[in-house]
Amino acid sequence: MEKLKISLLLYALVFTSCKNEAQNKTEQAALKNVQPVEVPLENGLAKAYFASGCFWCAEAVYESVIGVKEVVSGYSGGTTKNPTYESSSTGNTGHAESIEVIYDPEKVSFSELLDVYFNS
Repeated sequence: MEKLKISLLLYALVFTSCKNEAQNKTEQAALKNVQPVEVPLENGLAKAYFASGCFWCAEAVYESVIGVKEVVSGYSGGTTKNPTYESSSTGNTGHAESIEVIYDPEKVSFSELLDVYFNS
């Protein structure tokens, strides 16, 4: 009987800890209606943005792709001004870890960058 109580408690903790409160905030709902901004090309280069669970991992992968000139880590979405790594990791800021990839479309296509994203 004691094992059953402990098991139920563990299951309850696991399921409640997986809930992301940031997705339920009204501020997050307002962001759904934001229109995308087209980023103009600079010196023939293009920019792409990717969000993932770890910007350091994604940054390292993209830095090795031929045609990628620069990768910048940051945060996207969310409502907290100036989020930190620690605060964004809580799931309460609404931010996702993201990267900006500056690349030469003559050397690597956006489609290839998507392949890197989904295969890494």
